[in-house]
Amino acid sequence: MQLKDKIVVVAGASGGIGREISKVLAREGARVFLVARNEIVLKGLKESIEEHGGRANIYIADLTSETSTAGLAKFLEKEAIKVDILFNAAGIGVYKKFSELEYDEWKKSFMVNVDAAFLTTHRLLHLLAKSENAYVISMGSGMGKVALPGRSAYCASKFALRGLMLSIAKEYSKTNIHFVHLILGSVLTSFGPLTLEDKILKQKKGKKYLDPVWLAEHIVTKIKRDSFEPETPIYPRHYFEESKKGKT
Repeated sequence: MQLKDKIVVVAGASGGIGREISKVLAREGARVFLVARNEIVLKGLKESIEEHGGRANIYIADLTSETSTAGLAKFLEKEAIKVDILFNAAGIGVYKKFSELEYDEWKKSFMVNVDAAFLTTHRLLHLLAKSENAYVISMGSGMGKVALPGRSAYCASKFALRGLMLSIAKEYSKTNIHFVHLILGSVLTSFGPLTLEDKILKQKKGKKYLDPVWLAEHIVTKIKRDSFEPETPIYPRHYFEESKKGKT
């Protein structure tokens, strides 16, 4: 897929992965719609993209809200007419022992990690259908395949996202819309309970992390080559071996 002039929606553009993907896509000539709740972060990202010659629009939305995602769809109908690529990049890492987990934390984990992808994808289906060759790419996790202790809410929500996207991929397998679930390993961002500084220290001691800039460029390269499978793993060496030992 050639990305020049393609319409791309990055839902969850304020986070580490979403932010880097937005930059790379804009550099490739795509028109990027940045969607998240944090207006300050989105405005800064838009300015950064435009300073480097890219094109970006922002839309402030709560991706877990039916009303807010409906508003996003109406905005895109006027501004873009179609959508070529949708990135479901919103996520939250609730890492707690089951006995200490609050129900509100459980619900929030599912709202951000599953409901947001469902609502955004569902609302934009008719715009994706207008593209000759559309992609819906969702940021999954190795924790959606391997369950670890102390992460029941996160694992359950990522298992749910995986099931949702793989089911839709089969449902739309003979259409112009291609659904991709990425199985991501640990990424060097502030996502989750550890700070970025903590992760950098762990990396120095041998822990393997994906660099977010490299990850964004790798994903965009695969889009350009149309080389995705419905489920595409991207993780460091020995990631699953470490996961099974509880070291991620």
